[in-house]
Amino acid sequence: MNTFFIVRHGETQWNIEGKTQGHGDSKLTEEGKRQAENIAKRLSKYDIDFIYSSDLGRTKETSAIISNILSKDVNYLESLREINFGKWEGLTIDEIKKTYTDVYRIWRNEPHKAIIPDGENLVALKERIYKQVINLNKNHTNSNILLISHGMTIKVLLLSLLGSDLSNLYRIKQDNTALNIVQFKEYGPVIVKLNDTNHLNY
Repeated sequence: MNTFFIVRHGETQWNIEGKTQGHGDSKLTEEGKRQAENIAKRLSKYDIDFIYSSDLGRTKETSAIISNILSKDVNYLESLREINFGKWEGLTIDEIKKTYTDVYRIWRNEPHKAIIPDGENLVALKERIYKQVINLNKNHTNSNILLISHGMTIKVLLLSLLGSDLSNLYRIKQDNTALNIVQFKEYGPVIVKLNDTNHLNY
């Protein structure tokens, strides 16, 4: 049985400013670095065998901190990237509402049907992240596998593992450096922890 430890990156400057982050990037704040250190210390209680991270800057920063504390190398995968928000990259919600009113309305009410200008849709995101995790599960045996990714990507992955519709996107919360644990049993994946941030209290 493989166990996946799925972690969102630490807080970034754009998170604070409320800017949309997809493939666009923003550095970790000092708080984001502290969050990464805290989740790394928590993960050190588990015997992590492999670390896989998105290759975007904020996940690279987060994974570097975790890798240093766990003394494990990081494998970077493009498939673990955040959704590509296209024209929405770097914009605040208010700016998106004003300029892309109709598309934003769909995004909030039927997110799986939204076509973001020059961006990626949730169906494409689901296909790449779900396929990657299934492949990792096949390629490893009885391993503890750490994935460092992004809020939207992790939510879509968890919905996919549950067999839940993408319309339920907003029913799952993912805070910075939240820990999710999924065990792949013989009969399928089981979510053991969801959006656990207890390590941030220390």
